[in-house]
Amino acid sequence: MRILFLTTRIPFSTVGGERLRPFSFIKYLSRTAKIKVLSFCESESEKSRLVRSILPGVQAEAVVLPRSKSYAQCLLGGALSDKPLQVAYYRDSRMQKLVSGELSSGNYDIIFCHLLRMASYVQQVRTVRKVLDFCDVLSLRYRIACGLRKDFFKPVEFLEAGRLRKYESEISRKFDATLISSEVDKRYMEETMGIKGLRVIENGVEPEMVNKERPLADARKIVLFGNMRTFHNRDAAENFYIRIFPLIKARFPDARFVIVGANMPVFLKRIALRDSAVSVFADVEDIHPYVKDAAVSVAPMRLAFGMQTKIVQSMAYGLPVVTTSCGLGGMAAQPDRDILLADRPEDFAQKVIALMQDEDKRRQLIRNADTLINERYLWPKICQSLNDCLEGLLR
Repeated sequence: MRILFLTTRIPFSTVGGERLRPFSFIKYLSRTAKIKVLSFCESESEKSRLVRSILPGVQAEAVVLPRSKSYAQCLLGGALSDKPLQVAYYRDSRMQKLVSGELSSGNYDIIFCHLLRMASYVQQVRTVRKVLDFCDVLSLRYRIACGLRKDFFKPVEFLEAGRLRKYESEISRKFDATLISSEVDKRYMEETMGIKGLRVIENGVEPEMVNKERPLADARKIVLFGNMRTFHNRDAAENFYIRIFPLIKARFPDARFVIVGANMPVFLKRIALRDSAVSVFADVEDIHPYVKDAAVSVAPMRLAFGMQTKIVQSMAYGLPVVTTSCGLGGMAAQPDRDILLADRPEDFAQKVIALMQDEDKRRQLIRNADTLINERYLWPKICQSLNDCLEGLLR
């Protein structure tokens, strides 16, 4: 099987779910398939890292697309087109030429597009089987984000939500197979958007993560981690600090809140500077050393769809998790058995406090989560399902 893999960001990094998912797909599919990756990067230095980080047996090329040019394209696209702004953001004639050149060779059996942002480059292709990985329902994410934002981007995301809803429906009909990361998102797209034939391919973790060292927990340490480039992760961190953490500190004055992730925003760094109970670690190579001894991992999402990689990773690290109903999304974890759920700040704080003072409860959640991860959320099993899907297309 020969695959042309299109993605908007260089996937040879495991920081953030948006890169972890394509990275894992490429890693496991390349064991039996020949893969070439075409992607974007924002600078020449980032492009050089692509060459150094490439997986054995995988070819890759990148087009340098500076952020300033992408923003200019969004302004123009917003005025002259009804397509989503993120399609305009990643539009580039050099990428189109690169894709067309690869396909003209006749060397590929399958085109794999990670996220709809790359779909326009191959939407008219009829000679090769095409797969589109939506991952999440972006239109719904943007629509709900409009209600939470209070900045300049609020009207922008309102506009984007409408465009995405139309585009998701239209573009799905131009692909031979479409993927989504959870049953919840699948049902939404089928029932409200009329998109049929979606295949659920969930997110997972590497087997070796489950067996990592698990030191004695610090009963006062609470962690939250994720890629802070995304609004829903930034909002979750701010939501926890403002509405939930003070309730926990009223019970445990020595409680500590540790935030770890890529693309850390300035306002979170400022919180850490003025509040000694908060620590921020930005752009670390490996999250595990910073979170492994925590008593609780929190994911107080007010906006979330698909599967939250941070929750699966927390379980793999042996961290008991407290999240919200939307944070749980379509994950198969059972509340009060594998994970704790709470939507109101007061209830969320109480769930965290209960775990901080009950070591037996933490151990019970960890054992149950271990079983769940090993049965359902390991990348080798997930990617085998994906491989079967692709081979089925060729048959």
